[in-house]
Amino acid sequence: MANPDLVVVTSYPPQGQVHGKGTVGVASYAKNTLLAISRQKPNIQITILAEILPNQPLEYRENNIHVVRCWQRNSFLAFFQILKKISQIPTTNTLIEFEMAMLGSPLLNVFFPLFLLILKVSGKITTVVLHQVVLNFSEISGHIGQKKDSPLNPILSFFAAVFYKLVIKIADRIIVFEQFLKDRLDPDNSKIVIIPHGVEPKKLYLKPEKSSSFTITTFGFLAWYKGTDWIAKTFSDYLDKHPKSRLRLVIAGGPNPNHLDKEYYQEYLKKITVSADKHPTSIVQTGFVNENDIIKYYSESDLIILPYRVGMSSSGPLSLAFTYHKPFMVSAPIAPILKTKDIADSFKLFHLKTNQVTFSLNSKNFFHRLLALKNSPVKLDHLSLLSQKISQSRAWSQIGKMYLKTLIID
Repeated sequence: MANPDLVVVTSYPPQGQVHGKGTVGVASYAKNTLLAISRQKPNIQITILAEILPNQPLEYRENNIHVVRCWQRNSFLAFFQILKKISQIPTTNTLIEFEMAMLGSPLLNVFFPLFLLILKVSGKITTVVLHQVVLNFSEISGHIGQKKDSPLNPILSFFAAVFYKLVIKIADRIIVFEQFLKDRLDPDNSKIVIIPHGVEPKKLYLKPEKSSSFTITTFGFLAWYKGTDWIAKTFSDYLDKHPKSRLRLVIAGGPNPNHLDKEYYQEYLKKITVSADKHPTSIVQTGFVNENDIIKYYSESDLIILPYRVGMSSSGPLSLAFTYHKPFMVSAPIAPILKTKDIADSFKLFHLKTNQVTFSLNSKNFFHRLLALKNSPVKLDHLSLLSQKISQSRAWSQIGKMYLKTLIID
């Protein structure tokens, strides 16, 4: 195997795709990151160590990116398989994308600090991108199928705190996407660098004739922590009382394939379907959205909403709202994302207040904020301009430069 400039351990989408089915959210982010790095430094050679996917070659090249599919999800041998490949590559610079479910079962994450330690002892320089920071398991209990007062939650929270301390201690650099994630880990640690979630370039889409409905859209895999069931039921209850409302909810996204075998997740999906089926013309479930259709759902939306129950990561759907210059609303738990410097500066620039786009997870407050925006075309226009501004500061070309600087690749 040739000696590349950078080795990357990550989930990765199928060949020729960015938003591929059957991979975790890390995959599209990783590909966008590496393409951005390649465009900034065309002669860079990158080797990716990714999961084995059905109907995909085990090894291939996409321009100057060499993809090696060498590890199996949900296998206790995954880290061994990665280490075996890394040992064959003399490159020291190693970038590791980390998401709790990237390897499959979260139990495998127990071995991650040891994996980093072995790399360190082997002379590798490791940069870890933490896609999520979870320190309070009571907050995400519904996401993992537990009760909020489960005695297991404090135990998991303790081990999570130890886990992150070890990762920060062993790794050479840590990358997070937002200020609130760094604050949660260690606000004064110079090892932890903030590189915002990149924004994809806007594609041209000929929007059909304007609908008489006001369309709000929530996007992404259906997940408890994203509050998809909450918004479906809240919207359904509102339509029960206001049947002539011209509001329309689009739930753009399907089940997460990594959780389909879990009974509690199947029950969760049923709750969403029950709420949506009561008003089939006003609450639309799209199922999995193919990459080429993402532009359609964003372009036809009047407002993007993030009804998250927990803020534990940045938001790909919000980044896509920036891509398509869309107004947006966020729930209180994810609202700290608005404090990241470029977003906060943009709110000041357009004389907007963050509380105008923030709602509590109760029906009355949500519809108060929603209708206030719906009935204020000027504010919606300002929010569109704000999204456009943020899309410029978070363009992948800028993100690529930040990564090259952080990874110290000349």
